[in-house]
Amino acid sequence: VFSHRAIKYPQVPFKILGDGKETRSYCYIYDAIDCILKIIEQMDHKNVFGPFNIGKNERNTIEEIAKIIIEISGKDIRIEYEKNKKTLIMGQFCDVSKIKDEINWEAETSLKDGIKNAYLNISKKINNQ
Repeated sequence: VFSHRAIKYPQVPFKILGDGKETRSYCYIYDAIDCILKIIEQMDHKNVFGPFNIGKNERNTIEEIAKIIIEISGKDIRIEYEKNKKTLIMGQFCDVSKIKDEINWEAETSLKDGIKNAYLNISKKINNQ
């Protein structure tokens, strides 16, 4: 959503619902796929039992995520906060220690690199390139 808003800014306002202090934990899709493949590979020679949380052991605020996207966009974007909107979920985070212990896996892609890849992909699609 923030990528779309940044790409279309200033025609579309760059809004954050709430105060931006809510936290999220994101994992780049290729890291998640890598983890799943490692689980499958190890099932042949090791008893690997789930369920597993696959993700990144990192929390970021919505505001931090928005600022990363603004930086990647290269635009001078002013964030508008809609503080009258109540936050339904203050934080999302999963414990990924079990997957680290079982198969020694950790997500490698930084939040900024993952967002940059996603932003560039979304930008190409929006601009029909």
